[in-house]
Amino acid sequence: MKVIFLDIDGVLALTFGSMNTNNKWDAYPFDKKAVGVLNKILTETDAEIVLSSDWKHHYTLDELKGIFLEFNGVIKAPFTVTPALPTNAMDLEGGRVKEINLWLKENAEKLNVTHWVAIDDMNMSEGLDNFVWCKKFNEGIKQLGIKEKIIKFL
Repeated sequence: MKVIFLDIDGVLALTFGSMNTNNKWDAYPFDKKAVGVLNKILTETDAEIVLSSDWKHHYTLDELKGIFLEFNGVIKAPFTVTPALPTNAMDLEGGRVKEINLWLKENAEKLNVTHWVAIDDMNMSEGLDNFVWCKKFNEGIKQLGIKEKIIKFL
């Protein structure tokens, strides 16, 4: 199995909450071009999504499925989320790194995870070897060269 640990804000959702959501999930939309890039990655690699985003605190897996598939047109929804560990507001990156590493420790062998990558707009290169940083705020996963880096890990 290939796994993408996926953040949403700053990766797929590039405008935040200021618009009238007016949908049953009360979620703001993902960027259409970012969804196109993610769909290409999913098609080329057949990877599965593990949500590492804070959205896991606000939506159930069923709601996330609707947000991904119905509302945003992503071809796969997350099949699970990373554990929710207590977070230090001064070290959000470190907290997310711990959650990803714990998920891998608990699941990688039993799910036969052969390749994985974490994608986030927070810099988590300290603590994660297989990390791709979407550092351009308004571009997220659309940023030049990001797709290729992700596919290389997978």
